[in-house]
Amino acid sequence: MKAIRHTPVAQGGATLYALIVVMTLLAIIIFSGLKISPAYIDNQIISNALNNMRESGDLRSMPLRDIRTSISRTMTANGASWSSDSLDQIEENGVDYIQVKYEKRVPMFWNIDAVVKFDYRVQKSDD
Repeated sequence: MKAIRHTPVAQGGATLYALIVVMTLLAIIIFSGLKISPAYIDNQIISNALNNMRESGDLRSMPLRDIRTSISRTMTANGASWSSDSLDQIEENGVDYIQVKYEKRVPMFWNIDAVVKFDYRVQKSDD
């Protein structure tokens, strides 16, 4: 019986071009995340402010104008920009809610923008 010969196969790693493509894609993902994350941070500030007002009981008794003013002050103190028209008061099934609905346009590259939409509501009282 004849022995089967195996010739060693040279292992090849990632080529320079593959490495450049992977690094470019990784850089684009990181860059995009860094550009979009401030919009999510600003939204978190709004959400935390509304939840803190609800937990303290202030949200239940405040008119919409005062809620908008309070959120605007919080956003200004944190260096964030937003439109107070994004807040609205709605009633559904006898329950009052503060609705936050807006979109933020973030310039990405040249003439390409990312649009991030936020749409949620907070119950005015725990009743």
